[in-house]
Amino acid sequence: MKRVVTGTLTEFDIVIPNKPGALAELTEQLAADAVNIKSISTSGVENIRMVTSDEGTTRKVLTKAKLPWSESEILQVRLLNRPGELAKIAHMLSREKINLDSVYILCGGEEFTDLAVKASNPTKAMQVLSRLI
Repeated sequence: MKRVVTGTLTEFDIVIPNKPGALAELTEQLAADAVNIKSISTSGVENIRMVTSDEGTTRKVLTKAKLPWSESEILQVRLLNRPGELAKIAHMLSREKINLDSVYILCGGEEFTDLAVKASNPTKAMQVLSRLI
């Protein structure tokens, strides 16, 4: 196995106040409801992308916290951990006119790296990347 789309996940895009303690408060609320953060990415502290272990409870926590948020389907893609692998999938998707809205590492190891890939057309992206298997 070289590369594979291992499935889809839900990415939460959250806006929190840009002030000390805001991230701590949100993550404490998730932890209190036994939600594990599987991946987190920020663009500035106030813009967060997050994948969690429990989508339903995450929705409830975010709604209760009265934070602006949205959710999107992302692909979980396993690549060989070597130079050029991301370039290969980025080129494949661009040839099909699929834009990458975000890409970040979910987990990595010596042999493989699992990426979160948010594409402009997730269904078509999955079809294109499934050709890699």
